[in-house]
Amino acid sequence: MTTPAEFQSHYAEQRGREAIAQARATLERALREIDSYAERYDSADALRDKTKVLNWTLNYLATSITPNLRLDLIASAQAELVRADTMQ
Repeated sequence: MTTPAEFQSHYAEQRGREAIAQARATLERALREIDSYAERYDSADALRDKTKVLNWTLNYLATSITPNLRLDLIASAQAELVRADTMQ
């Protein structure tokens, strides 16, 4: 039989795993996107076009990665682990 503390601990550990997996998936998608910018950069002939690709890359890095990492999920999982630890 599972006690409430054991259940809470198991749930908190699972949430932590899921939060890390979600962050990893986001970073993998980001790497693929950055690779596409690298390809565009290499295929651009004019310096002006290379400048635009660098600007797009900077914009992507500044606005898309951190919000999609869902750091809130990692922080919530961390808090749940602390709560589970205090229940034991």
